[in-house]
Amino acid sequence: MVKPPLHSSVDPSRLNGVAPRSHPGVAVWVLLATVVPVAAGAAQTDAADAVLAVRVKTAIVNDADLGGLPIDVRAVAGVVTLEGVVRTAEQADRVVALAAGVPGVARVESGLDIGDPDPLAEQRRPRLPALAPRPTEGPLRLIAAGGTMQLTRASGALRDRLRSIRPVFRFRSSTGLSPAVSFRGGEVALESAGGTQTALAAVRLRPVMAGMNYSLVSGRVTFVAGVVAGYSFNSLSVETARAGPGRAIAVANSFAVQPKLDVWFDVTRRIGLTLGAGYLVSRPKVTFASDASVSTERIRINTAVLSAGLAYWIF
Repeated sequence: MVKPPLHSSVDPSRLNGVAPRSHPGVAVWVLLATVVPVAAGAAQTDAADAVLAVRVKTAIVNDADLGGLPIDVRAVAGVVTLEGVVRTAEQADRVVALAAGVPGVARVESGLDIGDPDPLAEQRRPRLPALAPRPTEGPLRLIAAGGTMQLTRASGALRDRLRSIRPVFRFRSSTGLSPAVSFRGGEVALESAGGTQTALAAVRLRPVMAGMNYSLVSGRVTFVAGVVAGYSFNSLSVETARAGPGRAIAVANSFAVQPKLDVWFDVTRRIGLTLGAGYLVSRPKVTFASDASVSTERIRINTAVLSAGLAYWIF
């Protein structure tokens, strides 16, 4: 009698007399289920990056100062890369700031170079001086000096009367606050404060003033509003051809203050035209003399000052 083995293994597929078969379709479906979502996600990412790059490029093109520069924009997973040529470091910073401000930008990498975006421009430029100076050409534009022709118009009891030339200085400016100096004065025919004396003289104002300006730069045009104050060195211009009581014989120096508005226009890269208006306020003491007495009165001098002139960028 033969005993059966204690342990035996049975192949279930053999129970029915059928051998196992492989299913290649299952592997295909598994592969598709893995690859398709990955490919779809990559396509969505590429589309989002393309849209982001277009938005950044649009922001740069729409900027008045940067729109004509050759700047390329690439975006990968929200990281924007900038390549191209700009004229100044300020323009490079401006491009980076514009790109960083576009919604969806995670980081900005700058590969911008500073130079001449159009190296052939000099060959194509006309021989006549251009009205629009290029920022990289000419002087550094740190300080300019020149002169203005002024017309002083007195108000109230003070009457008109002066045309004079004054020095003018201009400092390099950008939009914002900056220091200011002014020498705008004039010569004003005067009357005494009470109107009872005949001055027969004019006060010459030679102020030296300093203060602050606020500048707004738009292309070749700069608008400047400010207030200056300082000390005025005064003198009298006496009319000797006429006689009358209470003639003005002396004037003291005084403090002066002047709000002002200027407009600068860069005609060439070195020469700028300026138009200005101000309102000069001063209270000098004037001494009047007659046969009977000598008196000193503080005279109000409020006068509008209009000016036009030129300035040359020294360096």
